[in-house]
Amino acid sequence: MMAATVEATIAEMLFARLTSLVLSPVLPVSYPGLAFTPPANAAYLKAGFIPNRTDNLGLANDAKARHQGILQVMAIYPVGQGVIKPTNTAGLVAAHFAKGTILYGSGVKLKVYSKPSVGAPMIEPDKVNVPVTILYRSFN
Repeated sequence: MMAATVEATIAEMLFARLTSLVLSPVLPVSYPGLAFTPPANAAYLKAGFIPNRTDNLGLANDAKARHQGILQVMAIYPVGQGVIKPTNTAGLVAAHFAKGTILYGSGVKLKVYSKPSVGAPMIEPDKVNVPVTILYRSFN
């Protein structure tokens, strides 16, 4: 299904950009709302779409609005492999969404307006998660 709204188009563009990331080895990606079974004892990425407040930029009912938010990507690795591999993968995701990256789709232009942040590893009993926070903005 093609996105019909600005909000859905933004999510679609961000997910398409993440899908285009080429890693070696290739890692499966879990997208919100889609069935996904994490691979046993293997790494994967998990995407989260977090739209933020929309700001109206004019008084007219049809004035442009600023859509902004976060694409959160987790690099998830089995425990026992340390923090270097997942942190490196998170850095590759961040580089793929470098500050200034512009995406276009269905009349929508989106820009990554800040260098993505690679967060501290979060260690759970069975996995190590390293978050990447990608800030986007779109004027439509």
